[in-house]
Amino acid sequence: MRLTRFYLISRGMLLLLALILVGCSSGSGETSTPIKNSPTRVVAIQTASRQKVSIRTATGSSAIDSLVAQILANMHLHAWNPHAMSHTTMTGGLYINWKITDPSITNVTNPGADGDTDHNHDPQVDLLYLLSLAEYHQLHPQDHSYDGDLSRATSLVLADFKTYGTPKGWIYFSLLKAGTLLNNSDLVNTAHNFVNNFYKRSYDPTLGFVYNRGTQTPVVYNTDHTLVAGAALIDAGIHWNNQDWVDAGEKTIDHTIAVALNPQYHFFYYSMVVSSDGHDKIGNYKAKAGIQGQMADALLTAYTLTHRQQYLDVATQMIQAMFGSSGMWDKSLGGFFYAFDLQKGAPVTGYKETRGQSLMLLAIQHYNQIMQQQYAQQEQQVVDVLTNHFYQRDYHGYVYRMTPDFQIFVNTAKSGNTVGAEDYFTTEAMGGAMDALQRTELG
Repeated sequence: MRLTRFYLISRGMLLLLALILVGCSSGSGETSTPIKNSPTRVVAIQTASRQKVSIRTATGSSAIDSLVAQILANMHLHAWNPHAMSHTTMTGGLYINWKITDPSITNVTNPGADGDTDHNHDPQVDLLYLLSLAEYHQLHPQDHSYDGDLSRATSLVLADFKTYGTPKGWIYFSLLKAGTLLNNSDLVNTAHNFVNNFYKRSYDPTLGFVYNRGTQTPVVYNTDHTLVAGAALIDAGIHWNNQDWVDAGEKTIDHTIAVALNPQYHFFYYSMVVSSDGHDKIGNYKAKAGIQGQMADALLTAYTLTHRQQYLDVATQMIQAMFGSSGMWDKSLGGFFYAFDLQKGAPVTGYKETRGQSLMLLAIQHYNQIMQQQYAQQEQQVVDVLTNHFYQRDYHGYVYRMTPDFQIFVNTAKSGNTVGAEDYFTTEAMGGAMDALQRTELG
């Protein structure tokens, strides 16, 4: 999950929608029967368990506007799980996933602590959904189709993150942006409290960086969590005039660059281990596309706030590497491959993740704002991949991952959440894609 900046741009656009019903789902894997995309503006859907439905978008609306409106209609009908639990309390929340052609088949994933998948709940997807709704509200202030969803999502997120403890900087940025777009002081205060809590609990002044502190020895930390948390501390420190936060944020980013950035390929290792001698060692060599995008985006935010050239230089090298000799960008079909193996020096090309495209799009769009649209062509290429290849146009949504040639992935592994065709929409993929695409409209 991710995010590292917000914009106070007001743009009113009228989108007239006639929304009746929709069907949807999520998936990932090698292809069985592909789910084809059709360019029709009015889509009729017959699901296994729901009646025939249609969605009509207003003539003249942009491709992104139409796509987001269709996804929100789909989620309005199928995403809410009244049995979702937070800790031991039934709070409601979003489903993790549901089958594309039969939305009654939900939460195909590993069960939670009580063994009932129907109770599974990830607060992070609630936040992505709220952010997408807030952006839609900003872009289309005269459309009140989702006011009820927005109100419910806001209440849920405020409850979700009141005591959320993992130091993930993107959560801070998402809370702050949603609160700013909606003029909601409770969300802004939650962002403040969130970063204050992880500064107190997760910043180690001895080691000089943020990590999820606990009883684990040796310390293992995800580099994206650490670096993006550093950017969040800088932003919050400036926002609320707290120099200690700013200093801790810069130290955290500087530490991550010093120990976790591969100087040959210009990507960060996935995780690091602090051994007994106090030195950081590589924990995981995978450089996932989405994580590199999220970290580049965070560095661009840190550069904008501190004007430290090193942050911009590293972000530039990362983005150049993603499109360059690393082979991460598929020059034949488009789209970013899943990851780059920094130990083998080669991309992992078995599939492409939706979140990889979404998070890289955020970074590229942010870079273009700072650097006078140097990667404008590449930004449009990623938009095209998300809207024309990853988007399941007949059923209005996104799956977790696809094959390199954009077919439904078939998982043949004996580990993981599913075996077989991953033809399920995921709320994470849908929320992340909507956020990234609408960000290109917000500017």
